[in-house]
Amino acid sequence: MKIRHHLFFWLFSSALVAIAADKPNPVRIEDLTWDDAHQQALTRSGQKALAVENVEWNHAQSEHFIYHYTQRWMVEAVATEMETYYAIIKKDLKIEGDRWEIPCQVFIFDSEAAWKNLISQTGGDPWVAAFYSRNEIYLPRPPKGAPFADRTIPHELTHLILDHFLRGRVPAWLNEGVAEQQAYKHFVALCKTKGTSLYVPPRMVSAARYVPVSELTAANDYPSDTEKVRSFYTESLRLVQLLQEDRSAENFLEFLQAMADGMKFERALDRAYGSRYFSVDLFEEKFKEAVISKIKTMGESTSSR
Repeated sequence: MKIRHHLFFWLFSSALVAIAADKPNPVRIEDLTWDDAHQQALTRSGQKALAVENVEWNHAQSEHFIYHYTQRWMVEAVATEMETYYAIIKKDLKIEGDRWEIPCQVFIFDSEAAWKNLISQTGGDPWVAAFYSRNEIYLPRPPKGAPFADRTIPHELTHLILDHFLRGRVPAWLNEGVAEQQAYKHFVALCKTKGTSLYVPPRMVSAARYVPVSELTAANDYPSDTEKVRSFYTESLRLVQLLQEDRSAENFLEFLQAMADGMKFERALDRAYGSRYFSVDLFEEKFKEAVISKIKTMGESTSSR
């Protein structure tokens, strides 16, 4: 079965440089003896991951997560980020409590060959750099000796938190938009606490590649056309940012829960932001102005209309 749930497409990675941050306080990690009971808790993808050829997995756990890894320094780096971002994102989204029956499983791949093997076996898209699916997070090799060097983990953790703690199902575009927004926000904030000032330029799309709000918010899944993937992620992020900037966090969380409950975008927007946007057309006008690049590209007009 092809995996398309909560895919992470790495965009504009050149703008997010690795940082030589001070080593954060490590979290407590305990070795875990793997047995049949643990094995049965895995999905088919998880079982396939542990069966990938030429990988000798070790197993460990922290307070909220179980890890599968090959080198100790990897799990130490990843566990520190997982527990740190988990607490930060939950607080930002005003989520309380820890309703865990089965801890989230985190697979840390050491080699590109092993990663490609997994993607091939699970039917994932070749451009996928990391993904979350059904209580499992799959990650590439982390930067050695540099925890908190990019935004992969907070992105995937946001998917986990939305899936685990929100009632209902958040649409793919909104799920990715919130994941990108949380990853950007907390990664940049963490850089500042380490004495690093990081500027991330606003993400934009060209007028030719702009996807109307009605089309974006009506989508039930990810674009099948790879040419539309970049616009999908960029516009999802910018739409979430726009809603969060316009009103309080409570308004956005009301909108988020309404969408997860299955409400149409127009009704959810009216419920949470009706006093700000009297129609979807008014919202689209402001959104389009914010997200379309005014930089002329080859063969395009400078007009955004």
